[in-house]
Amino acid sequence: MLVPVGKTVGVTMDTAGLLVLGTGSVDGESNGICTPCKGILQAGDLLLEANGKPLENKEMFIETVEKSEGKSVSLRLQRDGREKKVSVKPVFSTADGTYKIGAWIRDSIQGIGTVTYYDPTEQTFGALGHGVYDADTGELMEIREGSLTAVELTEIIKGQKGKAGELTGKIGLQEKIAHIRKNTEAGIFGSVDTAVFDGKALPVAAKKEIRKGDAAMLSDLEGDGVKAYTIEIETIQKSGGRDHKDMTIRITDERLLKLAGGIVQGTSGSPIIQDGKLIGAVTHVMLHQPEKGYGICIENMVCPES
Repeated sequence: MLVPVGKTVGVTMDTAGLLVLGTGSVDGESNGICTPCKGILQAGDLLLEANGKPLENKEMFIETVEKSEGKSVSLRLQRDGREKKVSVKPVFSTADGTYKIGAWIRDSIQGIGTVTYYDPTEQTFGALGHGVYDADTGELMEIREGSLTAVELTEIIKGQKGKAGELTGKIGLQEKIAHIRKNTEAGIFGSVDTAVFDGKALPVAAKKEIRKGDAAMLSDLEGDGVKAYTIEIETIQKSGGRDHKDMTIRITDERLLKLAGGIVQGTSGSPIIQDGKLIGAVTHVMLHQPEKGYGICIENMVCPES
């Protein structure tokens, strides 16, 4: 028994280390163009330590590089699941007036998504129905921690053929409502300190119980509470694969079609209800047909393989 939620939230996550997005050049002295990281760092690396100190944020790393005075900085990193040690010699940047290594790094990510379910017994939640991947590297993000926060929706950009719509809003970074513990291919999961997602619990449907035909998705994208929108389940796959595209769905609710044009970014995780049971969550939109998309079966989300 799980409580279907449908609440739109802000999602903030800190990476497990500093993610290297790419490397480039530094304008050194005497008009020299230097590439300190060439052949040493590469996109997708996770920087874990600098000079023996754990890296909690990118500001800490920038400070270490700037105070190096050109001396080599030893780094412990993770690449393709394996750890290794390297060293990089910073170069004085004439453009910035400080030492640089010519690398773009990220330590966190933010976005908007929807909470799928709340387990009142374990005080845990599941959201999104798919993993969070880094837009630059294409890899599933390894996270240290994260939070679900309050969000104030400001606009719904309607989906159009060939272009996904999206929810935009102001994420309340100080209004944390849950803790994110895991980022997996089947969604993000964590714990809730208080019963912020209270509601009526429903039975969880096994995949074999899902049928083609009418169903409903829950969402509060209109900003005045969670509402049910009619959808049609058109196909059910035996195996949805890595993307967990377990079923294809079509929005039939005229209100939702008029409001958003169909499925939009930010509604990922919207719970799907059929015959009084929680059967899954919305995960993706079909770009060529924004009124159609995909969903994950709830049994694959509650009991993910990874």
